[in-house]
Amino acid sequence: MADGAAALLLDLDGTLVDSEGFHRQVFRSWLAQRGWSVDEELLARFTGRRADDVFAAEPGPWSGEDVATMMAELLGHMAALPRPELAPGAAELIGSAGVPLALVTSATPEWARTCLGGLLDRFEVVVTREEVTDGKPHPEPYALACSLLGLAPAACVAVEDAPAGVTSAVAAGVGLVVAVSGTFPAADLAAAHRVVSSLAEIAPLL
Repeated sequence: MADGAAALLLDLDGTLVDSEGFHRQVFRSWLAQRGWSVDEELLARFTGRRADDVFAAEPGPWSGEDVATMMAELLGHMAALPRPELAPGAAELIGSAGVPLALVTSATPEWARTCLGGLLDRFEVVVTREEVTDGKPHPEPYALACSLLGLAPAACVAVEDAPAGVTSAVAAGVGLVVAVSGTFPAADLAAAHRVVSSLAEIAPLL
């Protein structure tokens, strides 16, 4: 990537919003209600990915169940819980990035607005689960964001917190893929070009 990023591509859950604990609580409660066993390895399969993609592609206690029914149940669990807070440094990064911003998330547009509020209006491009055929770890979400910005992926910086998102951004050809450790340990994010410990370390890379 040439000096200076042309745009900043940001994941939402676990990156801009401290929501991983929230989502794991949703899945833990739902799995238990279904009478299915719960462990951290099972919960980690959903991090950074669309839940229905996991249901369709990953083996689990949900095999053979109706995906639409399960998604409706999950949304009901989400609605009953308090919304998560912004991650430390998220508002500052969004407000002072100085380059075009794209949100690249596996969540719905409604969830993005709920989490970011008016900060969402600072994004030139918003790519949610509804804009893509294949979600993360497929490269389509990041490739689409760059296309909508009219920029080559190699000129952009992406920030992620999960292996699925890192894989997506790297496969799309993003020039600098930065992983923020916390949701996952740094060792699980080794496919990223750089691993940092907080969002405060992103601005100097732009």
